[in-house]
Formats: sequence, structure tokens, C-alpha cells
Amino acid sequence: MKVCFIQKQIFPYFGVMSVSEAVKHKGHESEILIYALEKEIESQLLEIEPDVIAFSVLSSEHKWLRKISLEVKRILPGVTVIAGGIHALMYPADILELPAIDYVCYGEGEKIFPLLLDNLAAGTPPEGIRGIGFKEDGRPLTPEPAELINNLDSFGEDRALYYERYPALGNLPQKYFISSRGCPFECEFCANRYIKEAFRDCGKYIRRKSPGCLVSEVKKTVVEYGAVSIAFADDLFIYDPAWLREFGTLYKKEVGIPYFVTARADLITEENAACLADSGCHALTCGLETGSETLRMRVLKKNITNDRYRKCAQILDKYGIELQTSNMFCLPDEDVEAAVSTIDLNMKIGARYMFTTLFLPFPETDLADYCIRKKYLKPGYTFSDMPESFIFDSVLDIEDKEKIVNLHKVAHLCLRFPRLKRFIIWLACRVRSRRFFSLLWLLSTFIRYKEERKLSFFGTAKQLWTFRKGY
Repeated sequence: MKVCFIQKQIFPYFGVMSVSEAVKHKGHESEILIYALEKEIESQLLEIEPDVIAFSVLSSEHKWLRKISLEVKRILPGVTVIAGGIHALMYPADILELPAIDYVCYGEGEKIFPLLLDNLAAGTPPEGIRGIGFKEDGRPLTPEPAELINNLDSFGEDRALYYERYPALGNLPQKYFISSRGCPFECEFCANRYIKEAFRDCGKYIRRKSPGCLVSEVKKTVVEYGAVSIAFADDLFIYDPAWLREFGTLYKKEVGIPYFVTARADLITEENAACLADSGCHALTCGLETGSETLRMRVLKKNITNDRYRKCAQILDKYGIELQTSNMFCLPDEDVEAAVSTIDLNMKIGARYMFTTLFLPFPETDLADYCIRKKYLKPGYTFSDMPESFIFDSVLDIEDKEKIVNLHKVAHLCLRFPRLKRFIIWLACRVRSRRFFSLLWLLSTFIRYKEERKLSFFGTAKQLWTFRKGY
């Protein structure tokens, strides 16, 4: 069978790379189309002639999935369409309600997707495949979740899938990797708490690649495609001190180029910061979310105090590791004072960069229900009410929404130009112009992107222009 993966966002998906590797290992073929990088997809699909279209989607892309899956069926009426990814884990029934979707992959696809392809090739029904949902007489049948994969070292990554079709991705100076699956924490705004419950009886939830396997993947990619720096995207990178020490020793010896990690602030210690710095870590990002402890702990259920963020920043500074934070604005119950406190806390702890988004609740979650009760969202909130971007506007109807949206756009400028902070905040609270603040956000993004990645002016402009459709 020939599979064509389709996604909207402009970066290699870890799940797609590992599923593609598994598909090819079983004798099937795979291709990739990134919607935002194609002028149009009809000619590409007709050229590829796939038997199966596999969508990997985020929940914010539900409306896009409906539209593009119908378009695919128009172009290739006989093609089989399956959807997977994080959205499929959260909302399998909603996906199967879409008229152009034939199957949903409810679990980790490295094992179950090749089985489905084998069945399709043989013309046999998929009823016996745990983790595959389908329709019977037009009625969605949601599957039992598939068993989780215990040994992450058993599957490789098909990076050539992306890098050969889109050389711009292969030529990026920073390459991304992931070392783990699952998370023990249950922050209210994160899908993890729902996925963890769904897969409670399906095997070990928190799993890690061995340090040797991870370092081998990095080394192979650097040799074949080149890299100036490496980024590890999973929150659990520093979770196990023994694992981290073994990784640090191997990485320093076998790779030795600067790297960037994601981590929780309450896991940062002197010991692991020293290990990170010694092995080449130059920057770390953590989710600060908001400067308001009340909102962070009571609404978002992320139990990390402001003092703990200060301690984290002090430790990282001691070992020469730059701190980036991720932050949300337009949270439920947030006012202008709380929004400004997010900027203030970042400045007080010495954060080098601020990544900011607008809070976007997903339907049928506890936070969405909370927002409905507080009348920030209308009753019956569904995917059709969600914007496709969490950058430009908020879906919540909160007091001073316009001012808080503006503060989101200028937050990093306040951090970057502290002497102008009062004036920038004054502008955000006085001027009413979406276009003006969108331009300031573009300026802020350009500055942050250039400095984070140590790029030239023209190199930054080229990359942001290439990826502009992703916003």
C-alpha cells in the first residue's frame, strides 16, 4: 500500500516519522504533504496516487480536517482516509463523525497502522485491530485504545520523509528530537491528563528512549543533514537524574554541539543543571504560563510557585544556561493586572525570551466547562467555535479582552527593551488597533527568533517567510 501523510503545520512530526519508519519496515510506501508548504495539493496527490491518506492533526485543526478531507475525497474518490495524532486521542468519535473520514487511529500508530494497511491490502475488515475506529452502516464505532509501546528504542525515525521532499526543513540549523512519551503531571490545560486516563490499562504510560538510542539518532541526523544546535522537545528530559547523567556523558562524547531542552521549573536542581551545562546545554524553556500564582495554581492546576521559578532561574544563571518561558494570555479570570504580572515575573527572574500564546480551551474539557459556567464561552461550545490560531485572537469573552490581547502581542518587547516597558504597556492599554499590534507581534517574533537561533537578519527573514503560513 502507498500512504500519503498530510499535515498542516510546518515542522516534522515525531509520530509521523516513527509511523512512516514502521510502515516502510512492513513493506509499504509513504510520502508526506505539508499543506502550508504546497501551493495546491491536487496535482501532488494525483502524482503520488496514494491508496491511503493519513492525517495527523491537532485539535485546533478540526475545521481544517473537515475541509481538507472532503477535498481529498473529491480529488481521489476511492482513497481510504484515516486520521491520527493528538486530536484522534482526545476526540475519536468527533473525527469519525466527519463524512470523509473512514478510520481513526486511537493509540500509538507504529504497530496498529501497519496492521490496518495489511488488512486493507488483503481486503479484510479491520474489526479485530485494537485502536482502529471505523464506521458501520454510517455509524461511528469508537475503538478500544491500543496497547502502549513499551520499548521506544524498537522504532526508528524516517526523517528523510520530510527532509527529502522539503529540503528547507532538512537545512534548518536546529533539529528537534524527543526522548520520552507520557507525563506524570496533570495540569488542567494539558491533554496529557485525558490521554493518561484513556490509556490507564494499556501498559506503562511513562517511557523513555535509552540514552544510547537517543544519542545515536542525533548523531545520525547531524552527519546526514547537518545541525548547528539540537532541541529536545519533551518536558521529561531532566526527569530522571541517572538517565540524564548517562545521556550527558554520551552526548558530549558523540555529538558535542549546543543543545536546548524543555523542562519543568520544579525539576531543576544544582545537580542536573551542572550536568546539562557540562554536556552542552545552552538554553532551557519551561512553562511559566502566567505571573499570577492564583491563576496558575487554582485555574490551571500547575502547582509551581513564583518563588520556585525564581530559584530555577537562579540555578540556570549560575551555570550559564539561558531561560526561555512559555506563557498564556487571556486566561479565564485574568485581568489586566494579572496579564502585566506575567511580563513582570519574566523580567524579575531574568528570562531571556518569552514565547506567548492566547489561551484556547478545547471542547468537553474541564477548563471549557469552567469557562462556560463563568460565561466566558457560550453553552454548547464546539470545534466550530474555535479559531484556527492561538496567536491573533481569544475565543473567551473576558473583561478588558482587547487590552490583554494587545499585551500578549508586546510581552517579549517589554522583556527585550525594559526601559520602554511602561510606554509599551501604556500603548497596549490605550490604542485600539489589531493591525498595529499584529505588526508589533511580528517584530517581536522576528527579534526573538533571530536571537534564539543565532541567525543573521536575512536568515531570519527567509525562515519566517517560509513558515509564515503556519501562523
